[in-house]
Amino acid sequence: MSTEISKDEAAIYDRQIRLWGLDAQQRIGKSSILIAGMRALSDEVCKNIALAGVASITLLDHRTVTEFDLGSQFFLTEASVGQNKAEAAAPSIRNLNPRVEVIVDQQDIREKSAEYFESFSVVCLIHSEYDIISKVDEIRRNVKKPFYAADAFGWFGYIFCDLTEHAYIQEKKSNPSPDSKAQPTVEKIPHVENYSSLNDSLQKNWSDMKIKTLKRRISSSTFLIHILLKFQRDHNRSPTNEDAKYLIENKAKYLADMGIEDTSVLDDKLLE
Repeated sequence: MSTEISKDEAAIYDRQIRLWGLDAQQRIGKSSILIAGMRALSDEVCKNIALAGVASITLLDHRTVTEFDLGSQFFLTEASVGQNKAEAAAPSIRNLNPRVEVIVDQQDIREKSAEYFESFSVVCLIHSEYDIISKVDEIRRNVKKPFYAADAFGWFGYIFCDLTEHAYIQEKKSNPSPDSKAQPTVEKIPHVENYSSLNDSLQKNWSDMKIKTLKRRISSSTFLIHILLKFQRDHNRSPTNEDAKYLIENKAKYLADMGIEDTSVLDDKLLE
């Protein structure tokens, strides 16, 4: 695939190129993205990356559209009910940007081999459970490629990012003294950020933070998502309404495993 930006592409993506530069747009134009799990959140992600001008988007989902999905997924219509979710969303995504190849995969994600997840530039799982997220995260870490997992539950949601090792440049501007005629200088400082795996993230200990600081700086939904993923890990399923009592009774144990003794950081109502 050509790495050059055509005149038409330069016109279409002009605002983006002004924002993050030509080199970044060229890399975006060569990227292949896997979106596994078609939900309301997936629609928003697909819209944004299609308009950004990626090379291809692969939609992976084996489930069919129900009437329940119509209330939140803007790529679907009443005619979509009964169709495969990925197949139903694909035409609207193609219409957003015909330059982006949209590939539909109707196989169950649990049937995919490890090799399937290795070739994509970026893999993003939406509404997946712990076992799948953990498995794909390790696969992506082995090939040192970016991985994301995300979900939304009404007003709550989360995103897990594992870029393994990410190099970036920080620009530090130095202004001369008011009496000086020298021009401001910009120092470019290279940095490398090392990311943790999902399993390592779930082992994080918060005991080094004072409880007042913890409540002020960390959203209670952070601990809620940790408990959700740990429940899925330990029980091989997501909690149901019937599990609310169990979660409330074991809240102190879950928080203690995180190094948190004060259970007021997480309201019981969030577990119901």
